[in-house]
Amino acid sequence: MNKITIYGASDDLVEVEGYISDEFSAYGPWSGKLTAPNGDSLRIRAEFCKPGSESEWQLSIENTGTFPDWPIRFGVRPDRDGDPALVIDVPDGTTMTDDDSEEGN
Repeated sequence: MNKITIYGASDDLVEVEGYISDEFSAYGPWSGKLTAPNGDSLRIRAEFCKPGSESEWQLSIENTGTFPDWPIRFGVRPDRDGDPALVIDVPDGTTMTDDDSEEGN
């Protein structure tokens, strides 16, 4: 299994670090999908919160119908105490796509 960390940065980016390293524009609510070679997948959602919220970002996961048994936990965003991060252990060959990039498929 390989560790990835997902978190919001600034007010318009979703960062992915670790086994998968990528950055996605997040103007408004953002969602992306992690997919393993065997078809197991889950959806990640991220949204920048309004000032005064308990944290700058809200993160969540959703079942896609093939919910994997990957270890998933909440942590703290690197270099930013108080903001959440999702830490997920994924199998070799797992990919991440931005839902906006899937709309044309």
